[in-house]
Amino acid sequence: MKRALLITLLVATALGLQAQKVWTLDECINYALEHNLDLQKSQLARQQAEYQYKMSQNAWLPTLNANAGEYLGFGQSPSYTGIYVSDNSSSASFGANLSLPLFQGLNLYNTAKADALNLQATEMDRKAAQLNLKLNVIGFYMQVLYGKEQVEIARRQVELSNEQLEKTQQLFENGRIAEADVYESQAQLATDQANLTQAETDLALSLLTLMQALEIEDGEDFEVSDPEAFFAGENQELDTPQNTITQALLNQPSMEAARLRLQKSHYDLKATKSAWYPSLDFYAGYSNGLYHYFSDNYPNTPASEQLKRNSRAQLGVSLNIPIFNGMKTKYRVKMTELSIDEQQLNLENVEKSLRKEIRQAYGNAKASKQKMEAMKNSLDASRVAYEYAKGGFEMGKKTLLELNESKIRLHKAESDLLQARYEYLYRVKIIELYKNLE
Repeated sequence: MKRALLITLLVATALGLQAQKVWTLDECINYALEHNLDLQKSQLARQQAEYQYKMSQNAWLPTLNANAGEYLGFGQSPSYTGIYVSDNSSSASFGANLSLPLFQGLNLYNTAKADALNLQATEMDRKAAQLNLKLNVIGFYMQVLYGKEQVEIARRQVELSNEQLEKTQQLFENGRIAEADVYESQAQLATDQANLTQAETDLALSLLTLMQALEIEDGEDFEVSDPEAFFAGENQELDTPQNTITQALLNQPSMEAARLRLQKSHYDLKATKSAWYPSLDFYAGYSNGLYHYFSDNYPNTPASEQLKRNSRAQLGVSLNIPIFNGMKTKYRVKMTELSIDEQQLNLENVEKSLRKEIRQAYGNAKASKQKMEAMKNSLDASRVAYEYAKGGFEMGKKTLLELNESKIRLHKAESDLLQARYEYLYRVKIIELYKNLE
């Protein structure tokens, strides 16, 4: 009995610890990379490109086919001599043939190279999707952290309002202030409690958004790490925009995918032009057959003898020289050349977008950094002002309205600093992802 009770307690403790699991940012990212449906679709696209490439590689291999048939003839029937006779008969045939491409105007080679480049491009697409997912998860994760701190700020405001209400009641009981100030303090407390409820609601919605991004359905016990652990890199120095742009143009999967598709289009053009060249194929075949007559008018040769007589093997080569196909090849070449121009423009557009996005990220990071420094000074001043207003109110030198205004400015300064900090850290994460450091 005691042993069963001990096991039950251990299991309950283990389940409790599991329910209290706290997710770090890296754990959220790794979980999303493993379970995200869009990433799974990109993996399927990569596998399709891989199969296409393997088909192109195997196009050099010979094609081997076997055939067999059974036929009934009524009236005029063929004989093994090739002459038709007046009798009903049955015939069986079987054989095999092999063909091997010897020269296709380098079509097979260029197609295989194009498919190999397309496979690499789809892999880069998958990595680009991973980076975008990371960026989204980071944004959602930081929104949760921001929400948690907003809840703490709102809770501190409620505590301050409670203290203020107690002080106001004491001052009223001592006859130093009017009863209206007590009601004003109660109204301020109710407002702060409503703000706390709204902050908790916003946090719950942020957690839900993050769980949805991670493809987590049951998140009743979902929790993320403490916000303070996220600010380790707050004071790190940023690299120059140009260095980040240089690394991004070299490392970003979207850039590499665009370059690979441009190279692929050149091989597509070579493969299309191969239709103008002659093609040469090797051929080998074997065939045999059996004949049987239903009447006695014609004698049936033994099957073994027929197999010897009807056996036929052949070897050969086939040369195909294109002369005119209604200008189809010409315009296919023209369209492929347009595809090259399109891929070149796409590469330039990706590069231009990267440069623009990186410079915007640096500009936003710089502005957030400056705002954060300004908000730190504002918060320090607001705290001092609130303490002065609080002391002045208790001494009768400040009105309750002035105290509440000072308290509101303190709350706003705390919220503005928090927002600036997370804006800056988010921009830093964006820059790191552009450099592909993670």
